Amino acid sequence: MSLKKSAYLIIAHGTRDPEGKKALGEFLKKFRAAYPHRFVEGAFLSLAKPTIPEAIECCVRQGSEQIFVIPLLFFPGRHAKEDIPRIIQEAKNKYPEIDFHYASPLSENPEALTLLEERMKTLKGEN
Repeated sequence: MSLKKSAYLIIAHGTRDPEGKKALGEFLKKFRAAYPHRFVEGAFLSLAKPTIPEAIECCVRQGSEQIFVIPLLFFPGRHAKEDIPRIIQEAKNKYPEIDFHYASPLSENPEALTLLEERMKTLKGEN
């Protein structure tokens, strides 16, 4: 079985603040370093570019056969349950040859509690 060429699409909520946009760029830089054999693209849900459809198009242009859509959203609200799935469905219609995989919000990951505990220790000066 051959491995499909994969892309990770990291989605941030969006901001007009240049520091917020820069923060996503720094996160993507670290993510790319952690996964050097994967194409990693970032997108914003709103207020900034690239948009999710633009980022999906970029993944397709670079030859991705499957796209792992990873929202940096903590809870399963409207964006996670409606907006992003709608955009993914539109992309599936446009690119039926691409397999899309959609990750759940971060709060659904058991490690989220561990991460929050570590942050609390840092705030308390325990680390």
